Amino acid sequence: MDQSCRYLNLNYRYAGSAIVGAILFLIYFQPFLPYAERDQFSPKWWPLPVTALISGFLLSLGVKYRRFWIPTCLLLTLFSAYSILIAADLVIGGVDHNLFPIEFAFIAVLASPAYLGTALAAAFDWFRARPLNTQGQ
Repeated sequence: MDQSCRYLNLNYRYAGSAIVGAILFLIYFQPFLPYAERDQFSPKWWPLPVTALISGFLLSLGVKYRRFWIPTCLLLTLFSAYSILIAADLVIGGVDHNLFPIEFAFIAVLASPAYLGTALAAAFDWFRARPLNTQGQ
């Protein structure tokens, strides 16, 4: 595989990670609802780290280099989307996000299993690439 195909494959994986991040943002942060109603209708939070773990594993499987940029794209997508939501809340609704550093830390904690999924994919690739010992010892 030549160099351009490798980068094209990684670009698709980065885009897939950003799409997963955008979908997770839409499901869990519900930017289309007013600020006062977001907590009432938000789903349980435990599926977000599970989804991040699975997507980090699946999107990183078979990647040999720059593997940890895949979960970073997911995390940066969540950060960017939440920053836009905070700006929209300030302009449209006059809502003060005075705890926004804690909110970003919360997002980072919830999305961090994507890095664990990437590490598991690296370990899986390493075990898969090892030659089998066929000699009886």
